Amino acid sequence: MTDNWLPDHGEDPAPSQPKSRGPLYFLIASAAILFLVVTFIFYTNVIGQGRDLGDDGETPAPPAGAATVEASAEPTDTTPTEEPSPSEEPSPTEEPTPVRPAPEGAIEAVAFTTPASNIHCRINNANVECSIYVYDYPSPGQCEGITATYSVGAEGEVDADCQYFVRTNAIYDYGTAVALNGFACTLEQDGVTCWSEMSGHGFNLTRATDRIF
Repeated sequence: MTDNWLPDHGEDPAPSQPKSRGPLYFLIASAAILFLVVTFIFYTNVIGQGRDLGDDGETPAPPAGAATVEASAEPTDTTPTEEPSPSEEPSPTEEPTPVRPAPEGAIEAVAFTTPASNIHCRINNANVECSIYVYDYPSPGQCEGITATYSVGAEGEVDADCQYFVRTNAIYDYGTAVALNGFACTLEQDGVTCWSEMSGHGFNLTRATDRIF
């Protein structure tokens, strides 16, 4: 008879070795690391930039050297402003130069006559006029025997007629020069000369003759 029906009291067979789990752990660790890397990159590039802009509340400065264009609510006039050239600037007003100035030492007087009291003169604002009472030449107004009056304005020629006369009691010595309102006169032994300083026109009156210039 064989002993197959009896329990086997021999040594137990060696237990089987468990299968290795190393590849599984490696895959899990790699997936975890990849997840962390992706999360870090996403946070840094997207969420991090969004928070920086939201927290600062300021517009980031442009890169160095970049041109800045500012918006304006009103249109900008780009037409260059033209500076007036020196030739266009108004020049100071110059006083006109008298053609025949008054003699040095001339005094101011409105009316005067000579010591002979034959020629009487008056200087007005617009003219100087003199009347001669006795003279030996034809009357300028063809009114013989009547006082003749000569006058000259600041501009223009001399007028002479017998329509009116000048009379004054202010006697000045011979050799006196008078100037007023742009007119001048000199009193000499033989007569009186008056003229406009600006135009140079005037007259010389003596008993013997008259001269208009």
